[in-house]
Amino acid sequence: MCQEEMDYRFGWRWLLPAVEGSMRIYGFSDEEEQFWRRISSDFGWNARVDQSDILLVNADQCVTKTDLHAAGLVCVIGNRITIKYWRMILDKTFPLVREYSLLPPNNPRVIVPLSSARHTVTALSLHRPGRWVARLGLLLARVLAFFGNFWLLRGRVLLIATRSTGFIPRGALQAGLLGRFGQRIDYALYLGTPDDNRKTIVLPLADSSPNMILKVAGTPKSRASLKNEAAALSALSQSILSGFVPKLEDLISSDAALTLYQEYRPRQLVSQRKLNADIVNFLGQLTALNHQSMLLSEYLQVLSGDSDECESDDVVRACRALRERLQNQAELDAEILLHRTHGDFAPWNCAWTNQGLFVFDWEESAEDGLALQDAFYHVIAPALLVQRNVSAIETLSAVFCFANRVIEASGMKLDIRIYLALWLLTRAGRAKLYGELCVLLARRWS
Repeated sequence: MCQEEMDYRFGWRWLLPAVEGSMRIYGFSDEEEQFWRRISSDFGWNARVDQSDILLVNADQCVTKTDLHAAGLVCVIGNRITIKYWRMILDKTFPLVREYSLLPPNNPRVIVPLSSARHTVTALSLHRPGRWVARLGLLLARVLAFFGNFWLLRGRVLLIATRSTGFIPRGALQAGLLGRFGQRIDYALYLGTPDDNRKTIVLPLADSSPNMILKVAGTPKSRASLKNEAAALSALSQSILSGFVPKLEDLISSDAALTLYQEYRPRQLVSQRKLNADIVNFLGQLTALNHQSMLLSEYLQVLSGDSDECESDDVVRACRALRERLQNQAELDAEILLHRTHGDFAPWNCAWTNQGLFVFDWEESAEDGLALQDAFYHVIAPALLVQRNVSAIETLSAVFCFANRVIEASGMKLDIRIYLALWLLTRAGRAKLYGELCVLLARRWS
């Protein structure tokens, strides 16, 4: 298992309190144990085995209670059956035990505190599964949690027990959260994706409704993403779209991590029709930011993408045909529009709040992005990442329909074929659907 996957699996370590001492590990694989020993110095821990100030326990593989009375910090992971036993033991030994649900149980992406019904319900908003079955299960879990029933959320659980009642996560200290919120708060985490661009999303949960959320980056690539998002939010704050995007609150850098503070707005229910209408208007207005033109011939010279790496001969031929069509347009001195773009304008990065449409996750934003790319991805992202048995024909039709609405909202005249061809040519080898769309577009253009 690579470093990125291990970092993702144990991303909840942000919650571990800032204590020093010697560490013992029970029930984890050799590979997992090596990971913890490798990062232990970052926590001020050491790997001595003659003491056990800090215990990390995989309860599903270990039933020992060794050294509990000597330990100052015990962290236990397990299913609802094994955790029930450990919770009973820890409650007798430690003055403070915090409990967190790991969702989904088999591949946790969200860490939900079970400290109170209100905090739990609020934290569950961080989990937005694509499959309707998972959405139904999450809805049921929210309803049960509202009434204080956490049974569905205890499929896999994290317990953190400490001798001190002043529980301060190490991550919170590094991010400067203590001075903003004090000690008596809890946190929900979203762990991102297991790659070198992973960020930990932190939602502080105090007595009042949350209005701030944090992104924490540790790798060079993820730090660069957050710096780019901070620059985008700063620029957007001076634009006509400032009310639709998060306010940039702060950017704090340390040796361990870069932390971006930004505005958080709770989601509210709205009809899909109303949401789509506002999204179209938003994208129409976005075309006016950093509006600039460029000769298509110049753009083609720097166009990335290698269609020869595509598996299908049909896709290779289609990509070459699209390039020929674009070259023909370039010889007619055609120009293309560039402007500020979001870069990852999937439906799950848009929400409806009490202030209307809210668009977040600007990490991939560009001030000179290709026009209509956000409209294309907004339609294609669900087909690519969520839906099953996707029809490329229906997807292409939906892309043209949605892009036409955005063009109408922008008040400009744009040839969708040119922009879609330029955009698809950089993606043809990434996924089967992109290749299929290239083939269909080439036929449609001919």
